[in-house]
Amino acid sequence: MAFGRSVLLVALSAAVSGAQRSAADLDATVKRLMDEQHVVGASVLVAQRGEVLLHKGYGFADLGLEAPGKDETVYHIVGPMLPFTGVAVMQLVEQGRIKLSDQISRYIPEFPLQGRRVTVQQLLDHTSGIVDYHYLGDPIEATSRQPKALDEVMALYAGKTWVNEPGTKWDWSISGFQLLVTIVERVSGMTFADYIKKNLFEPAGLAHTTYCDDYSLVKGLSHAYRRFENGFVAANENDMAYNADLRICSTVGDFYKLWSALKANKLIRAETFKMMETPQGAAARMNAQDPKAQYGLALTINHEDDHRRYGQHGSLFGYSGSLYEFPQDDLTIVVLSNTEGQNAYAISRALSRQVLGLSALPSSSGAPSVALDDVPLAPGERRLLDGTYVLKPDRVSADLHDSYAQYRRTFRVFDENGRLMMQTLGEGPEQLFKQKDGSFARRSAPRSKVTIVVENGRATTMKIESPSLPLSGSRVGPGDPATFHAQLK
Repeated sequence: MAFGRSVLLVALSAAVSGAQRSAADLDATVKRLMDEQHVVGASVLVAQRGEVLLHKGYGFADLGLEAPGKDETVYHIVGPMLPFTGVAVMQLVEQGRIKLSDQISRYIPEFPLQGRRVTVQQLLDHTSGIVDYHYLGDPIEATSRQPKALDEVMALYAGKTWVNEPGTKWDWSISGFQLLVTIVERVSGMTFADYIKKNLFEPAGLAHTTYCDDYSLVKGLSHAYRRFENGFVAANENDMAYNADLRICSTVGDFYKLWSALKANKLIRAETFKMMETPQGAAARMNAQDPKAQYGLALTINHEDDHRRYGQHGSLFGYSGSLYEFPQDDLTIVVLSNTEGQNAYAISRALSRQVLGLSALPSSSGAPSVALDDVPLAPGERRLLDGTYVLKPDRVSADLHDSYAQYRRTFRVFDENGRLMMQTLGEGPEQLFKQKDGSFARRSAPRSKVTIVVENGRATTMKIESPSLPLSGSRVGPGDPATFHAQLK
Protein backbone atom coordinates (compact mmCIF):
# COMPACT_ATOMS: atom_id res chain seq x y z
CA MET A 1 0.00 0.00 0.00
CA ALA A 2 2.77 2.38 1.03
CA PHE A 3 4.68 1.50 -2.13
CA GLY A 4 1.65 2.21 -4.34
CA ARG A 5 1.09 5.54 -2.60
CA SER A 6 4.73 6.53 -3.09
CA VAL A 7 4.53 5.70 -6.80
CA LEU A 8 1.39 7.83 -7.09
CA LEU A 9 3.07 10.73 -5.27
CA VAL A 10 6.10 10.49 -7.55
CA ALA A 11 3.84 10.48 -10.63
CA LEU A 12 1.87 13.48 -9.35
CA SER A 13 5.10 15.29 -8.52
CA ALA A 14 6.45 14.61 -12.00
CA ALA A 15 3.22 15.87 -13.58
CA VAL A 16 3.32 19.08 -11.52
CA SER A 17 6.99 19.54 -12.35
CA GLY A 18 6.25 19.04 -16.05
CA ALA A 19 3.45 21.61 -15.93
CA GLN A 20 5.74 24.05 -14.18
CA ARG A 21 8.42 23.51 -16.81
CA SER A 22 5.84 23.97 -19.54
CA ALA A 23 4.64 27.25 -18.04
CA ALA A 24 8.23 28.40 -17.60
CA ASP A 25 9.04 27.52 -21.22
CA LEU A 26 5.98 29.37 -22.51
CA ASP A 27 6.86 32.34 -20.32
CA ALA A 28 10.37 32.43 -21.77
CA THR A 29 8.94 32.34 -25.31
CA VAL A 30 6.69 35.33 -24.63
CA LYS A 31 9.60 37.31 -23.19
CA ARG A 32 11.73 36.51 -26.24
CA LEU A 33 8.99 37.55 -28.67
CA MET A 34 8.29 40.72 -26.66
CA ASP A 35 11.91 41.71 -27.25
CA GLU A 36 12.02 40.64 -30.91
CA GLN A 37 8.73 42.37 -31.75
CA HIS A 38 9.49 45.52 -29.69
CA VAL A 39 6.34 45.28 -27.58
CA VAL A 40 5.70 47.68 -24.69
CA GLY A 41 3.16 45.55 -22.85
CA ALA A 42 1.07 42.42 -23.37
CA SER A 43 -1.20 39.93 -21.65
CA VAL A 44 -1.30 36.26 -22.64
CA LEU A 45 -3.62 33.33 -21.94
CA VAL A 46 -2.90 29.80 -23.15
CA ALA A 47 -5.37 27.01 -22.37
CA GLN A 48 -5.53 23.40 -23.50
CA ARG A 49 -8.20 20.82 -22.70
CA GLY A 50 -9.74 23.17 -20.15
CA GLU A 51 -6.45 23.75 -18.31
CA VAL A 52 -4.89 27.20 -18.28
CA LEU A 53 -1.18 26.74 -19.02
CA LEU A 54 -0.23 30.42 -18.92
CA HIS A 55 -2.11 33.55 -17.87
CA LYS A 56 0.26 36.44 -17.31
CA GLY A 57 1.05 40.08 -18.06
CA TYR A 58 4.32 41.41 -19.46
CA GLY A 59 6.10 44.72 -19.92
CA PHE A 60 4.26 47.96 -19.20
CA ALA A 61 0.61 48.94 -19.44
CA ASP A 62 1.78 52.56 -19.24
CA LEU A 63 5.38 53.54 -19.95
CA GLY A 64 5.07 57.05 -18.53
CA LEU A 65 3.77 55.81 -15.19
CA GLU A 66 5.89 52.64 -15.34
CA ALA A 67 2.73 50.67 -14.61
CA PRO A 68 3.36 46.97 -15.22
CA GLY A 69 1.30 44.86 -17.59
CA LYS A 70 -0.87 42.39 -15.70
CA ASP A 71 -2.69 39.19 -16.54
CA GLU A 72 -5.99 41.12 -16.76
CA THR A 73 -4.81 44.47 -18.12
CA VAL A 74 -7.47 46.04 -20.35
CA TYR A 75 -6.80 46.67 -24.06
CA HIS A 76 -8.75 47.87 -27.07
CA ILE A 77 -9.73 44.68 -28.90
CA VAL A 78 -8.56 44.76 -32.50
CA GLY A 79 -9.02 41.55 -34.47
CA PRO A 80 -10.57 39.07 -32.02
CA MET A 81 -13.85 41.03 -31.84
CA LEU A 82 -14.68 40.51 -35.53
CA PRO A 83 -15.79 36.85 -35.13
CA PHE A 84 -18.23 38.02 -32.47
CA THR A 85 -19.68 40.62 -34.80
CA GLY A 86 -20.38 37.55 -36.92
CA VAL A 87 -21.94 35.82 -33.92
CA ALA A 88 -24.26 38.81 -33.41
CA VAL A 89 -25.41 38.50 -37.03
CA MET A 90 -25.82 34.73 -36.78
CA GLN A 91 -27.99 35.10 -33.66
CA LEU A 92 -30.41 37.13 -35.75
CA VAL A 93 -30.15 34.52 -38.52
CA GLU A 94 -31.13 31.83 -36.00
CA GLN A 95 -34.16 33.93 -35.02
CA GLY A 96 -35.24 34.18 -38.67
CA ARG A 97 -34.83 37.96 -38.69
CA ILE A 98 -31.97 37.88 -41.21
CA LYS A 99 -31.18 35.45 -44.01
CA LEU A 100 -27.63 34.99 -45.23
CA SER A 101 -28.96 35.14 -48.78
CA ASP A 102 -30.69 38.48 -48.20
CA GLN A 103 -29.56 41.34 -50.42
CA ILE A 104 -28.06 44.09 -48.25
CA SER A 105 -30.22 46.59 -50.13
CA ARG A 106 -33.11 45.24 -48.03
CA TYR A 107 -31.50 46.70 -44.90
CA ILE A 108 -29.33 49.54 -46.24
CA PRO A 109 -31.14 50.86 -49.33
CA GLU A 110 -29.09 54.07 -49.32
CA PHE A 111 -25.77 52.27 -49.95
CA PRO A 112 -24.75 52.77 -53.62
CA LEU A 113 -24.47 49.25 -55.06
CA GLN A 114 -23.79 50.58 -58.58
CA GLY A 115 -25.97 47.90 -60.15
CA ARG A 116 -24.50 45.02 -58.13
CA ARG A 117 -26.18 42.55 -55.78
CA VAL A 118 -24.44 41.85 -52.47
CA THR A 119 -25.67 39.40 -49.81
CA VAL A 120 -25.25 39.38 -46.04
CA GLN A 121 -23.09 36.25 -46.40
CA GLN A 122 -20.73 38.06 -48.76
CA LEU A 123 -20.19 40.74 -46.11
CA LEU A 124 -19.40 38.04 -43.54
CA ASP A 125 -16.96 36.11 -45.71
CA HIS A 126 -15.26 39.10 -47.43
CA THR A 127 -16.37 38.26 -50.95
CA SER A 128 -18.56 41.36 -51.45
CA GLY A 129 -16.03 43.19 -53.64
CA ILE A 130 -16.55 46.40 -51.64
CA VAL A 131 -13.34 48.36 -51.18
CA ASP A 132 -11.83 48.38 -47.67
CA TYR A 133 -11.91 51.96 -46.42
CA HIS A 134 -8.93 51.63 -44.13
CA TYR A 135 -6.69 50.82 -47.11
CA LEU A 136 -7.69 53.93 -49.06
CA GLY A 137 -5.14 56.25 -47.46
CA ASP A 138 -6.26 59.86 -47.06
CA PRO A 139 -9.99 59.26 -46.43
CA ILE A 140 -9.30 57.42 -43.16
CA GLU A 141 -5.65 58.03 -42.29
CA ALA A 142 -6.01 61.80 -42.56
CA THR A 143 -9.05 61.68 -40.27
CA SER A 144 -8.02 58.89 -37.88
CA ARG A 145 -8.26 61.27 -34.91
CA GLN A 146 -11.72 62.52 -35.91
CA PRO A 147 -14.79 60.79 -34.40
CA LYS A 148 -17.42 59.66 -36.90
CA ALA A 149 -21.02 58.51 -36.88
CA LEU A 150 -21.92 55.28 -38.67
CA ASP A 151 -22.99 57.10 -41.83
CA GLU A 152 -19.75 59.12 -41.85
CA VAL A 153 -17.76 55.88 -41.81
CA MET A 154 -19.88 54.56 -44.68
CA ALA A 155 -19.24 57.78 -46.62
CA LEU A 156 -15.50 56.98 -46.62
CA TYR A 157 -16.00 54.15 -49.12
CA ALA A 158 -19.51 54.51 -50.57
CA GLY A 159 -19.30 55.18 -54.29
CA LYS A 160 -15.67 54.07 -54.63
CA THR A 161 -14.48 51.68 -57.33
CA TRP A 162 -15.30 48.04 -56.54
CA VAL A 163 -12.27 45.79 -56.17
CA ASN A 164 -14.03 42.67 -57.48
CA GLU A 165 -17.45 41.55 -58.62
CA PRO A 166 -19.48 40.21 -55.66
CA GLY A 167 -18.88 36.54 -54.92
CA THR A 168 -15.96 36.10 -57.36
CA LYS A 169 -12.94 36.56 -55.09
CA TRP A 170 -12.01 36.73 -51.42
CA ASP A 171 -10.45 40.03 -50.39
CA TRP A 172 -10.40 41.45 -46.88
CA SER A 173 -12.76 44.41 -46.41
CA ILE A 174 -13.57 45.81 -42.99
CA SER A 175 -16.13 47.98 -44.77
CA GLY A 176 -18.39 44.93 -44.77
CA PHE A 177 -18.31 44.82 -40.98
CA GLN A 178 -19.37 48.45 -40.78
CA LEU A 179 -22.37 47.51 -42.91
CA LEU A 180 -23.05 44.47 -40.70
CA VAL A 181 -23.12 46.68 -37.60
CA THR A 182 -25.69 48.87 -39.35
CA ILE A 183 -27.79 45.80 -40.21
CA VAL A 184 -27.66 44.50 -36.61
CA GLU A 185 -28.82 47.85 -35.30
CA ARG A 186 -31.68 48.19 -37.80
CA VAL A 187 -32.95 44.63 -37.38
CA SER A 188 -32.64 44.49 -33.57
CA GLY A 189 -33.77 48.05 -32.89
CA MET A 190 -30.85 48.40 -30.46
CA THR A 191 -27.51 50.15 -30.57
CA PHE A 192 -24.68 47.76 -31.36
CA ALA A 193 -23.22 48.46 -27.90
CA ASP A 194 -26.47 47.50 -26.16
CA TYR A 195 -27.00 44.47 -28.38
CA ILE A 196 -23.63 42.84 -27.73
CA LYS A 197 -23.80 43.63 -24.02
CA LYS A 198 -27.18 41.91 -23.66
CA ASN A 199 -26.65 39.04 -26.11
CA LEU A 200 -22.91 38.27 -25.87
CA PHE A 201 -21.17 39.78 -22.87
CA GLU A 202 -23.81 39.13 -20.20
CA PRO A 203 -24.53 35.50 -21.21
CA ALA A 204 -20.78 34.79 -21.14
CA GLY A 205 -20.41 36.34 -17.67
CA LEU A 206 -17.81 38.93 -18.66
CA ALA A 207 -16.61 41.23 -15.88
CA HIS A 208 -14.02 43.49 -17.54
CA THR A 209 -15.46 44.08 -21.02
CA THR A 210 -17.01 47.39 -22.00
CA TYR A 211 -18.01 49.40 -25.02
CA CYS A 212 -15.40 52.16 -25.04
CA ASP A 213 -15.41 55.43 -26.94
CA ASP A 214 -14.85 59.13 -26.30
CA TYR A 215 -17.63 59.12 -23.72
CA SER A 216 -16.20 56.24 -21.69
CA LEU A 217 -13.72 56.09 -18.85
CA VAL A 218 -12.29 52.57 -18.86
CA LYS A 219 -10.74 51.36 -15.64
CA GLY A 220 -7.38 49.63 -16.13
CA LEU A 221 -7.05 50.53 -19.83
CA SER A 222 -3.46 50.35 -21.05
CA HIS A 223 -1.90 53.19 -23.02
CA ALA A 224 -1.25 52.59 -26.73
CA TYR A 225 2.13 52.98 -28.44
CA ARG A 226 3.88 52.87 -31.79
CA ARG A 227 7.54 52.62 -32.66
CA PHE A 228 9.47 55.82 -33.33
CA GLU A 229 13.22 55.68 -34.03
CA ASN A 230 14.59 53.42 -31.26
CA GLY A 231 11.78 54.03 -28.81
CA PHE A 232 8.05 54.48 -28.52
CA VAL A 233 5.55 57.32 -28.75
CA ALA A 234 1.85 57.46 -27.98
CA ALA A 235 -0.49 56.20 -30.69
CA ASN A 236 -3.29 58.72 -31.00
CA GLU A 237 -5.80 57.14 -33.38
CA ASN A 238 -9.41 57.42 -32.21
CA ASP A 239 -11.48 54.25 -32.22
CA MET A 240 -14.57 56.36 -32.93
CA ALA A 241 -13.09 57.12 -36.36
CA TYR A 242 -13.80 53.49 -37.36
CA ASN A 243 -16.79 51.16 -37.27
CA ALA A 244 -18.58 50.57 -33.99
CA ASP A 245 -17.52 46.95 -33.47
CA LEU A 246 -13.92 48.17 -33.01
CA ARG A 247 -14.92 50.18 -29.94
CA ILE A 248 -14.55 47.31 -27.46
CA CYS A 249 -12.17 47.13 -24.46
CA SER A 250 -11.49 43.87 -22.67
CA THR A 251 -8.93 41.44 -21.20
CA VAL A 252 -7.49 38.09 -22.28
CA GLY A 253 -9.42 36.38 -19.48
CA ASP A 254 -12.74 37.83 -20.56
CA PHE A 255 -12.17 36.99 -24.20
CA TYR A 256 -11.28 33.43 -23.25
CA LYS A 257 -14.62 33.29 -21.36
CA LEU A 258 -16.41 34.70 -24.40
CA TRP A 259 -14.79 32.15 -26.70
CA SER A 260 -15.56 29.34 -24.24
CA ALA A 261 -19.21 30.42 -24.16
CA LEU A 262 -19.24 30.22 -27.97
CA LYS A 263 -17.71 26.74 -27.91
CA ALA A 264 -20.25 25.63 -25.28
CA ASN A 265 -23.15 26.75 -27.55
CA LYS A 266 -24.28 29.44 -25.09
CA LEU A 267 -24.30 32.16 -27.77
CA ILE A 268 -25.34 30.30 -30.93
CA ARG A 269 -26.27 26.70 -31.72
CA ALA A 270 -23.60 24.14 -32.60
CA GLU A 271 -24.86 23.84 -36.17
CA THR A 272 -24.66 27.63 -36.58
CA PHE A 273 -21.07 27.73 -35.42
CA LYS A 274 -20.36 24.85 -37.81
CA MET A 275 -21.59 27.12 -40.63
CA MET A 276 -19.24 29.86 -39.45
CA GLU A 277 -16.20 27.58 -39.59
CA THR A 278 -17.06 26.11 -43.00
CA PRO A 279 -15.71 28.11 -45.99
CA GLN A 280 -17.81 28.34 -49.11
CA GLY A 281 -17.31 29.53 -52.67
CA ALA A 282 -14.55 32.07 -53.27
CA ALA A 283 -13.80 32.23 -49.53
CA ALA A 284 -12.53 28.64 -49.64
CA ARG A 285 -9.33 29.90 -51.30
CA MET A 286 -7.93 33.08 -49.80
CA ASN A 287 -4.67 33.15 -51.73
CA ALA A 288 -2.79 31.11 -54.28
CA GLN A 289 0.33 30.89 -52.13
CA ASP A 290 -1.41 28.91 -49.37
CA PRO A 291 -4.27 26.64 -50.52
CA LYS A 292 -5.04 25.76 -46.87
CA ALA A 293 -5.83 29.37 -45.99
CA GLN A 294 -9.60 29.87 -46.01
CA TYR A 295 -12.29 32.12 -44.60
CA GLY A 296 -15.60 31.13 -43.05
CA LEU A 297 -18.22 33.54 -41.75
CA ALA A 298 -16.23 36.16 -39.83
CA LEU A 299 -13.55 33.54 -39.12
CA THR A 300 -10.05 33.17 -40.54
CA ILE A 301 -9.32 29.47 -41.07
CA ASN A 302 -5.64 28.69 -41.28
CA HIS A 303 -3.02 26.30 -39.93
CA GLU A 304 0.32 25.77 -38.24
CA ASP A 305 1.84 22.98 -40.33
CA ASP A 306 -0.94 20.35 -40.31
CA HIS A 307 -2.76 21.71 -37.26
CA ARG A 308 -5.96 23.51 -38.27
CA ARG A 309 -6.89 26.72 -36.47
CA TYR A 310 -9.53 29.44 -36.69
CA GLY A 311 -9.94 32.87 -35.13
CA GLN A 312 -8.76 36.37 -35.99
CA HIS A 313 -5.91 38.82 -35.43
CA GLY A 314 -5.35 42.49 -36.21
CA SER A 315 -3.83 45.82 -35.22
CA LEU A 316 -5.16 49.40 -35.00
CA PHE A 317 -5.08 52.36 -32.60
CA GLY A 318 -1.66 51.30 -31.28
CA TYR A 319 -3.06 47.96 -30.07
CA SER A 320 -2.64 44.41 -31.34
CA GLY A 321 -4.79 41.34 -30.75
CA SER A 322 -4.94 37.66 -31.62
CA LEU A 323 -7.35 34.85 -30.68
CA TYR A 324 -6.97 31.42 -32.27
CA GLU A 325 -8.43 28.03 -31.54
CA PHE A 326 -6.89 24.72 -32.63
CA PRO A 327 -10.03 22.52 -32.54
CA GLN A 328 -8.38 19.13 -32.98
CA ASP A 329 -5.85 19.97 -30.26
CA ASP A 330 -8.38 21.70 -27.95
CA LEU A 331 -5.93 24.61 -27.69
CA THR A 332 -6.91 28.27 -27.31
CA ILE A 333 -4.47 31.19 -27.28
CA VAL A 334 -5.42 34.82 -26.61
CA VAL A 335 -2.80 37.58 -26.86
CA LEU A 336 -3.43 41.31 -26.47
CA SER A 337 -0.81 44.07 -26.60
CA ASN A 338 -0.62 47.86 -26.46
CA THR A 339 1.86 48.23 -29.34
CA GLU A 340 1.13 48.82 -33.03
CA GLY A 341 1.83 45.95 -35.43
CA GLN A 342 0.98 42.27 -35.74
CA ASN A 343 3.03 41.39 -32.66
CA ALA A 344 0.14 39.66 -30.83
CA TYR A 345 -0.20 37.29 -33.79
CA ALA A 346 3.55 36.62 -33.79
CA ILE A 347 3.46 35.77 -30.06
CA SER A 348 0.40 33.58 -30.57
CA ARG A 349 2.06 31.65 -33.39
CA ALA A 350 5.24 31.06 -31.38
CA LEU A 351 3.28 29.80 -28.37
CA SER A 352 1.04 27.52 -30.43
CA ARG A 353 3.99 25.92 -32.17
CA GLN A 354 5.68 25.33 -28.83
CA VAL A 355 2.62 23.69 -27.27
CA LEU A 356 2.06 21.56 -30.38
CA GLY A 357 5.69 20.47 -30.49
CA LEU A 358 6.40 22.11 -33.85
CA SER A 359 9.69 23.66 -34.89
CA ALA A 360 10.15 27.31 -33.97
CA LEU A 361 9.76 29.97 -36.65
CA PRO A 362 12.83 31.98 -37.67
CA SER A 363 13.60 35.00 -35.52
CA SER A 364 11.98 38.20 -36.77
CA SER A 365 14.32 40.63 -35.03
CA GLY A 366 14.28 44.01 -36.72
CA ALA A 367 17.14 45.39 -38.73
CA PRO A 368 19.67 47.59 -36.90
CA SER A 369 18.87 51.27 -36.52
CA VAL A 370 19.79 53.68 -39.29
CA ALA A 371 21.88 56.79 -38.71
CA LEU A 372 20.64 59.68 -40.85
CA ASP A 373 22.89 62.19 -42.56
CA ASP A 374 22.18 65.90 -42.28
CA VAL A 375 23.77 67.42 -45.36
CA PRO A 376 23.41 71.23 -45.47
CA LEU A 377 20.97 72.46 -48.09
CA ALA A 378 22.15 74.75 -50.86
CA PRO A 379 20.85 78.34 -50.85
CA GLY A 380 17.28 78.42 -52.15
CA GLU A 381 16.90 74.62 -52.18
CA ARG A 382 14.08 74.62 -49.65
CA ARG A 383 12.10 76.98 -51.91
CA LEU A 384 12.62 74.72 -54.94
CA LEU A 385 11.30 71.65 -53.09
CA ASP A 386 8.17 73.36 -51.76
CA GLY A 387 4.89 71.75 -52.82
CA THR A 388 1.83 69.62 -52.13
CA TYR A 389 2.21 66.11 -53.57
CA VAL A 390 -0.41 63.39 -54.08
CA LEU A 391 1.18 59.93 -54.15
CA LYS A 392 -0.16 56.53 -55.17
CA PRO A 393 1.36 53.03 -55.09
CA ASP A 394 3.97 52.24 -57.73
CA ARG A 395 2.71 48.66 -57.55
CA VAL A 396 0.48 46.53 -55.33
CA SER A 397 2.32 43.35 -54.40
CA ALA A 398 0.57 39.98 -54.19
CA ASP A 399 0.64 40.01 -50.38
CA LEU A 400 -1.43 43.23 -50.20
CA HIS A 401 -5.21 43.43 -50.49
CA ASP A 402 -6.81 44.59 -53.72
CA SER A 403 -8.14 47.75 -52.05
CA TYR A 404 -4.60 49.16 -52.01
CA ALA A 405 -4.93 49.86 -55.74
CA GLN A 406 -7.03 52.88 -54.71
CA TYR A 407 -4.64 54.02 -51.97
CA ARG A 408 -3.53 57.65 -52.13
CA ARG A 409 -1.68 59.81 -49.62
CA THR A 410 -1.05 63.56 -49.61
CA PHE A 411 2.18 65.19 -48.42
CA ARG A 412 3.49 68.72 -48.34
CA VAL A 413 7.10 69.94 -48.25
CA PHE A 414 7.67 73.45 -46.95
CA ASP A 415 10.08 75.80 -45.21
CA GLU A 416 9.45 76.35 -41.51
CA ASN A 417 11.77 79.03 -40.18
CA GLY A 418 14.83 77.72 -41.98
CA ARG A 419 14.01 73.99 -41.64
CA LEU A 420 12.87 71.79 -44.51
CA MET A 421 9.70 70.10 -43.27
CA MET A 422 7.44 67.31 -44.53
CA GLN A 423 3.87 66.74 -43.40
CA THR A 424 1.45 63.92 -44.14
CA LEU A 425 -2.21 64.94 -44.30
CA GLY A 426 -3.77 64.48 -40.87
CA GLU A 427 -0.42 64.14 -39.08
CA GLY A 428 2.18 66.44 -37.55
CA PRO A 429 5.12 67.86 -39.53
CA GLU A 430 8.66 66.58 -39.15
CA GLN A 431 12.02 67.62 -40.49
CA LEU A 432 13.44 66.27 -43.74
CA PHE A 433 17.15 65.49 -43.63
CA LYS A 434 19.19 65.50 -46.82
CA GLN A 435 21.30 62.39 -47.33
CA LYS A 436 24.67 62.10 -49.02
CA ASP A 437 23.12 60.50 -52.13
CA GLY A 438 20.84 63.53 -52.61
CA SER A 439 17.67 61.90 -51.29
CA PHE A 440 15.89 62.84 -48.06
CA ALA A 441 14.77 60.92 -44.98
CA ARG A 442 12.65 61.32 -41.84
CA ARG A 443 13.31 60.10 -38.33
CA SER A 444 9.88 58.42 -38.17
CA ALA A 445 10.71 56.28 -41.23
CA PRO A 446 14.51 56.25 -41.55
CA ARG A 447 14.50 53.38 -44.09
CA SER A 448 12.15 55.13 -46.49
CA LYS A 449 14.00 57.20 -49.11
CA VAL A 450 12.28 60.40 -50.21
CA THR A 451 13.26 61.71 -53.65
CA ILE A 452 11.97 64.96 -55.17
CA VAL A 453 12.59 65.71 -58.84
CA VAL A 454 13.18 69.37 -59.79
CA GLU A 455 12.78 70.41 -63.43
CA ASN A 456 13.16 73.92 -64.86
CA GLY A 457 13.49 75.41 -61.41
CA ARG A 458 10.43 73.74 -59.86
CA ALA A 459 9.67 70.45 -58.13
CA THR A 460 7.53 68.17 -60.27
CA THR A 461 7.34 64.72 -58.67
CA MET A 462 8.01 62.92 -55.40
CA LYS A 463 8.85 59.29 -54.74
CA ILE A 464 8.94 57.47 -51.39
CA GLU A 465 10.79 54.19 -51.63
CA SER A 466 9.46 51.88 -48.91
CA PRO A 467 9.76 48.07 -48.70
CA SER A 468 6.07 47.65 -47.96
CA LEU A 469 4.33 50.16 -50.23
CA PRO A 470 6.44 52.35 -52.55
CA LEU A 471 4.64 55.56 -53.52
CA SER A 472 5.11 58.16 -56.23
CA GLY A 473 3.16 61.07 -57.65
CA SER A 474 3.05 64.63 -58.86
CA ARG A 475 3.19 68.05 -57.30
CA VAL A 476 -0.36 69.46 -57.42
CA GLY A 477 0.40 72.94 -56.10
CA PRO A 478 2.34 74.91 -53.50
CA GLY A 479 2.94 73.62 -50.01
CA ASP A 480 0.68 76.17 -48.31
CA PRO A 481 -2.04 74.99 -45.86
CA ALA A 482 -4.96 75.86 -48.17
CA THR A 483 -3.67 73.74 -51.07
CA PHE A 484 -2.63 70.94 -48.73
CA HIS A 485 -5.95 70.60 -46.87
CA ALA A 486 -8.00 71.03 -50.04
CA GLN A 487 -6.87 67.56 -51.12
CA LEU A 488 -9.18 65.94 -48.55
CA LYS A 489 -12.29 67.51 -50.07
